Amino acid sequence: MEQTKLHKTIRSKTMKAIKTFDMIQDGDKILIWISWGKDSMLLAKLLCELRDRSHLNFEVKWVYMNKKFLMRCEVDFTEQQKFFDKIWLDMEYIEINLPEWSKLEDGIWISCQWCSYARRISMFKLCEKWWFNKIALWHHLDDGITTLFMNMIINRNATLMPPINKMKRWDLTIIRPMSFVREKDIMNLVLNEKIPYSGCTCPIWEKSKRKEIWNLMKVIEATEPWSLENMYHANIKKFIKEYESKWWITD
Repeated sequence: MEQTKLHKTIRSKTMKAIKTFDMIQDGDKILIWISWGKDSMLLAKLLCELRDRSHLNFEVKWVYMNKKFLMRCEVDFTEQQKFFDKIWLDMEYIEINLPEWSKLEDGIWISCQWCSYARRISMFKLCEKWWFNKIALWHHLDDGITTLFMNMIINRNATLMPPINKMKRWDLTIIRPMSFVREKDIMNLVLNEKIPYSGCTCPIWEKSKRKEIWNLMKVIEATEPWSLENMYHANIKKFIKEYESKWWITD
């Protein structure tokens, strides 16, 4: 069946990323942040499959963060909860707020920066509280190449979103197991296997710089079908060389 082939392809690419960067070791405790979107839902399923079938002994737990400062992001997650109950994945539901000094609380929508900051700090604190040593994020190849474009166009550097990221100020490692997977394949698999998910409800996504660059990428890919994957893997080779010599460390 076509969905079986697709499932195997995505699982193979996920395992390739995990093995290339040694993302998961025996005894790891991994926190998955769920947004209810297709990417995070599929990542949770793939990691549960690996947990149940692998010789490695590791723990996975997922957390949903209700962003009180963006009530329009709230969704009904009844069907997603039923799905997680079937695959035996523990849940934690928390509410987060922005730092007091964030201008977003005043309704000034400048960028996604403070929303991302609030989420990550909350995850870091949860890992510290529960003694988890890794955070699994659902970013895929399209996210990685979008970040590369943004860094080149805005920041004048060719930095790729790292598949693995050792934090300097926290005893944590961020992993992105789906770094080699295309977004279109994720969407097809989620639809084929009827995995419940919610579409993007972010009120500022449509006006964001990332969305502008995402649209630009689609124009490029329409002209050169393999261009995005070629650019991604050209840059990932450089990252692999740096990774093999030392940890990719950031603040």
